[in-house]
Amino acid sequence: MRERICTFGPEQSLMGVLTEPDPAKVLPGAPAVVLSNVGLNHHVGPYRLWVELARLLAARGFTTLRFDLSGLGDSRPRREGGPDEFARAREETRAALDYLEQKKGQRDFALIGLCSGVDSVHSVAVQDPRVVGAAFIDGYTYRTVGYHLRFQLRYLSPRRWTRFLRKRKLPSQLREAGEADEVYTREYPEQTRLTEDYAKLLERGVNLCFVFSGGMGLSFNYERQFYEMFSPLKLEHRVTYAFYPRADHLFSVPEDRAELLRKLTAWAVGIVPPKALAG
Repeated sequence: MRERICTFGPEQSLMGVLTEPDPAKVLPGAPAVVLSNVGLNHHVGPYRLWVELARLLAARGFTTLRFDLSGLGDSRPRREGGPDEFARAREETRAALDYLEQKKGQRDFALIGLCSGVDSVHSVAVQDPRVVGAAFIDGYTYRTVGYHLRFQLRYLSPRRWTRFLRKRKLPSQLREAGEADEVYTREYPEQTRLTEDYAKLLERGVNLCFVFSGGMGLSFNYERQFYEMFSPLKLEHRVTYAFYPRADHLFSVPEDRAELLRKLTAWAVGIVPPKALAG
């Protein structure tokens, strides 16, 4: 494996780290994997998630580019005003694909996004035919009847009441610090439009992976909710899916992170044509 810094995009202002396998271990037919920022976390990913993933994939023969969007991490801000944040992320993700195609001869790509990173991954995957795989970690969710039922039943949990009573004994300043209003929100696509997008991706043969954590408890809280959100598509056995109810949103616990890394690595290997794996 070797890693090196690269620059690309408008005015060569975008910075990334290219992780490549040993030439003897290159997996023919493997898509290049592209990763970018998770919120304000730079290209290493939360708790070095993207670093660990890139190196695991290199051991399996994949090339990975993890990069910073403009104005984040080590990438310079754009000089011109330009489009809004979402449009910039979409353009710069495409610039990463262009770079890998021009410099490395890559033709197929797999994109992985976590939380807000899902927005640009989804948009580029729908619009760019070079994308053959897309993984969405804690992406778009929609509350179902099953969600609302479980959300209300949570009040019957003895553990929840114990935590509540302990919390009431805390000084008011500490309680208020733990009850801060939500400061970050995202606009989700209309559920019908998103369903149509997933249908188009599946029809195109794009390999999809969906992962949800317990950190999404305010909008996602049980195993089958994902399938029920998009029931017209009958997604069982058509996509890779996992729900980790004990994991937090950023997979900060090493055991949870290791399980996520295993899932993503297995999914990436599953994109490669069987003939290439056999060779």
